[in-house]
Formats: sequence, structure tokens, C-alpha cells
Amino acid sequence: MGRKTIAVFISALYEDMVRQTMEGLLSAARGEDMKILFFTSFADNHTSRSYDLYQDYDKGDFVVYLLPDLKEYDALISFDTYMTGSFIGPINELKDAVSIPVVTMGTVKEGTYSIVNDQDRSFREVIEHLIEKHNCRDIVHVAGPLERSFCRERIDIFKNTLADWGLDCGEDRIYYGTLRPECGFGIVDDILEAYAAEGDKKLPDAIVCVNDYTAIGIIRALEKKGFRVPDDVLVTGYDDILRAQYNDPSLTTSAQPFFRVGQTGMEILKRVLRGDHPDDITAVPGALCLRKSCGCETPGPARRDMIREKYIRTVSNLENLALSNTNMILGGATDDSIEEIYDEIEKGCLRETGFKDAVLCLIDGWEEKKLIQHRYSLKEESFNVVCGQWNGAPVKRQKLPRGCLLPDEIMNDPTPYYIFPVHHLQYFLGYFIINPELKEMEQLHIKSWLVSVSTVLISWLFRNQLTESVKELEYLYQTDMLTGLYNRRGYYRFFESYYEECRTAGTELAVFLIDMNGMKKINDRYGHAEGDFCLCTIADAMKKSACLDEICIRTGGDEFVVLAKNYDQKKADTYMWMVREAIGQSIRRAEKNYGVSVSIGCYRKVPESEGTASIQSEAETWLGKADKEMYKEKHGE
Repeated sequence: MGRKTIAVFISALYEDMVRQTMEGLLSAARGEDMKILFFTSFADNHTSRSYDLYQDYDKGDFVVYLLPDLKEYDALISFDTYMTGSFIGPINELKDAVSIPVVTMGTVKEGTYSIVNDQDRSFREVIEHLIEKHNCRDIVHVAGPLERSFCRERIDIFKNTLADWGLDCGEDRIYYGTLRPECGFGIVDDILEAYAAEGDKKLPDAIVCVNDYTAIGIIRALEKKGFRVPDDVLVTGYDDILRAQYNDPSLTTSAQPFFRVGQTGMEILKRVLRGDHPDDITAVPGALCLRKSCGCETPGPARRDMIREKYIRTVSNLENLALSNTNMILGGATDDSIEEIYDEIEKGCLRETGFKDAVLCLIDGWEEKKLIQHRYSLKEESFNVVCGQWNGAPVKRQKLPRGCLLPDEIMNDPTPYYIFPVHHLQYFLGYFIINPELKEMEQLHIKSWLVSVSTVLISWLFRNQLTESVKELEYLYQTDMLTGLYNRRGYYRFFESYYEECRTAGTELAVFLIDMNGMKKINDRYGHAEGDFCLCTIADAMKKSACLDEICIRTGGDEFVVLAKNYDQKKADTYMWMVREAIGQSIRRAEKNYGVSVSIGCYRKVPESEGTASIQSEAETWLGKADKEMYKEKHGE
């Protein structure tokens, strides 16, 4: 069959259900000649409020699915169940545009091979257990966002099951959450308010939640209000995430067959690649898990020991990740060059982050904060491996050929790799190639680490831009806009350093004052534009004649100053002659109907070592004495 390259689209990698699905997929691929690349993002729109706040982040996150040119792959697998709702439409467009086989896991997508959980059966089992075993008749459902297809399906299953048992199944039985624990407090308040209005009882017999995260949040909120589960109300979840087992009380739920879904998805794909034609939809049943939240289990010492052991491992991993995070941010805050920033990120990768390999690739010109909205935007882009660890050592830093996402040595390695986007809100910077340790890792902490990388990069960029802006402002602050010479502030800025250098060396400091003759006549007769031309001609002559670090200044109007160090009479005479010659050449070359002449005065002296006033007043003194010398020449003294 030859080696096959498989792209896998996933989201929320460290959620238990996603991790189990990936483990099932990889187990079925073991022994096959396949290169599997997981393109993964973090879902953020758990609530409409969050989506309003973080939609720009989601735009940057989505670019990870635009990275692969799917024409270069043999197949695409997409795990859509926990993909954030705003991504489903664009991902379906990508699926529709390719000719390669596509396997959709978690939901049904026409034109692809769909692997789904038989939730009609398994979600019904949870509800019927409450009715049959615990005699619940007053049951409410905490649903998820309606834009998620599985949320709509579970609402229908809930209503149909209650209807089949002759129980109240109206819309007032439904409360809407966000699929996250945080929504529990608001929903419990709504339930208590609704039951208080009826006056008969405080709570329903049971609360059936759309998923385990919601159920855990509901239990937490009930406890805060003084209610006990299962004594006051039964609560169930759905999915059987790891936290469901270790929660107190442990959560009655339905174990979605995530591992089996992943396995089945890869088995279906292998059949397709061999030329078989499996069914378009394959449903995998779940398993009912009866625990304490419905009163069917009492936790024992063994469970507490398991919780303690997992807690210790998780905390240890998080401590290492937090240390890497902190060191990377603090180090990056003081680094001056981008290479130092890369070195700091690489140090972070080499610490105990939970990544076996981690390689950072940045898009050419990432400093421009590129906005990538379509796949074709990436066609002409190329990437650079800038830092990271691979195979236990710092990675080789290199430019990748256009169209390549991985260096040859990583692409030829049979290890599956995960591609995470690196971006600043909607602006795409690049991606991380990661080989992660999937167990005992929390997705939000990994996300925090990756966000820190982008923050360190953007922080350096902003600091660098700020430095350049300060330089630009400083330039504008001390520059004459007409001639490009320094202005009077430039004179004071350089006077002190030149003064001290000449004082230390015992050499003469020279200050020239140059004044244009007949400026008013030219302005009156030929216009101010010609007057400006004359001023620029003098400025150019001053700069052309400067060959010994002379500082050329326009102090205002038609008056100019030159600050020179280590001068003597011969150098002063030479400089004045060169300025006049350059002015004459420029006027003749421009074929002007007028001439331009200047009066120049020069004051030279070795600066005194003691007894001087402030440097500001000393600068004024030298300027005044040069002015007197200039007027001597102007009046023919």
C-alpha cells in the first residue's frame, strides 16, 4: 500500500474524551506504514460571552487547520464532537473541497465516513435508569449550546424518553449551559427560582446533564447552596471523563466509547485505503457507569488512593510546566535580540514540560503579525525552525522549503506529531511541532504555556518597536525638518561629549557660526521656495565638507552652527573654504539667477579643566563668541 500520510483535525487535545479517541486511533494504526500529523487547536467559545471576548483568538487558532495542503495527504480524519462551534462550518468546507477519503468522528457529515457514539441508546439508558431504578418522575435536563449538534440530539432523546414514560417533557424541563463546570452556579439559581415559584418542592428528583463537566459544575453549585447529592437530588453526566470517576461524589454517567470510536475510525480508513467500501455511518454503543451521584456506589479506600496518586502526578507535572512558563517569561522580558528570545524558549522546551519533543516554527515575516484567513494565503509562505528540542537535543535551526511544515528528519520519523498554532489573537506567528505525554496533562495549562510563547515573542516585538519609535522620536526631537541637520537641541546634546573629549585630550574644540547673507532679498524677490533652496544648499555644503566627525546644525532661520573637535587654525580655514566652494558649485549647477554667500565665524579653544559654569551656559558662551566672530566677518572688521 506504500506509506500513507494522514492529517487529523482535533481540538481540546487534553480533554479526556479527545485523548482517549486519539489513543484508540493510534492503537489501530500501530504497525501500519503511516505518518500521522494531528493539527490541533484549543476551543474557547464555551459561552456566548467568551466567544465575544475571544473570537479574535479563535481566528488565530483556526489557522492550524489551514496549514496542511490536503492535496498532499492520503486521507483526513476530523474529530468534530468537541470542535468549537464556529469551526465546524469552515472545516466542513475544507472537507468538501478535497478528493481524499475523509473520516468524521463524533458526528455525521454527509460525503464522509462518519463514526459516532450510539447516544440515542446510551443517553436513553442514563435517563431510564433514573426512572426505573430510582423512581424519578420529576426530571430536568441541563443542555449545551444549540449550535452543537450533539446537544440538540440529546435534548430530543431526553424529551422522547420522558414522553415514552408518560412524564412531563415540556420546554420548561430544559436549562441551557455551556458544557463547562462554570455554568453550574447560574443554572442552579434558575432551577431553584423556578421551583420556588411553584412552591411544592425545592428541587427536581434528578438533573440529567449533557456532559460530565456540566454535571460536576451542577454538583459544586448545589453543595454551595447547602444541598447534597444524591440525598437531595440525583445528578448524572455523560462521557465518563476521568474527573467523573474521581469526583466526590463520583458521577453516574455513560462512558462514551471514545477509545473504540478512535479505533473504529482508523479501521474504517484502512479499509477505504485498501479499496473497500464500508458503510457511511458506523455507530458505537457506550456503557452505563453507575456511581454515587445517583446513589449506586459508595467510594472505598482504593478509590481514594487512586485519587491521591493521580493528584501527586498531575501536580508534579504542573509544577514543572509552571516553572518553565515563569522562567521563559522572565528571561524573555530582558532579552534584547530575537536570537536570545529563541534561546529562552528553547530552554523552556528542554525543561520538564510534558513534551518529549517540541519544535517552534515561525512564518517568514512573523513580525508583521500576519492575518491568515484562507488556505491560499499560505501558498507562498515559508517557515523557519527557530528553536526547540527534538530527539533529546536542541533542534537544528533551519529554513524549511516552501510547502514543507516539518524538517525532513521529523517528517521521516514514524512518530505521530501534534501541530499547535502559535498566534497573537487573530495574528498568525507560526506553530509548534510537539510530541506530548498525553496522560496527566491539563489542556488549559498546556494552552497557557503556548500562549506564553506567543506573549514572549510579541512582547519582544513590541519592545523592539518601542525602542525604534523612541529613536525616531529622539531623531525628530533634535532634527531640523527642512534641512535634515540637527536643530538647536542637537547642539546641546553633542556639545557636552565633544567638550569633555577635547578637555581630556587637551585639544581645541571649535564652534562655527554660519549666517546666510541677503536671505530677505532672495525671499522678497524670488519667493520663499527659493529661500528654502538656499538654506538646503548651505546645509548640504556643510555636510559634504564634514570629514572629521563635525556636527552640522541649523539653529533657526538662516543661521547654522558646526561643532568640531580636535581642531586647529588650519582645519578651521580648510572647512570654511570647503563650505563656500560647495555652495558655489551647487548654485552654478542649479543655474540660479542669484548667488549665495555666507558669513562664518569660528571660536576655538582647549576647554578648561576647572572653573567652568554649567555645561549649558558653557555651550551658550561658545556660541556667543562664535557669533561675534561671524559678525566681524559680515561687517568687514
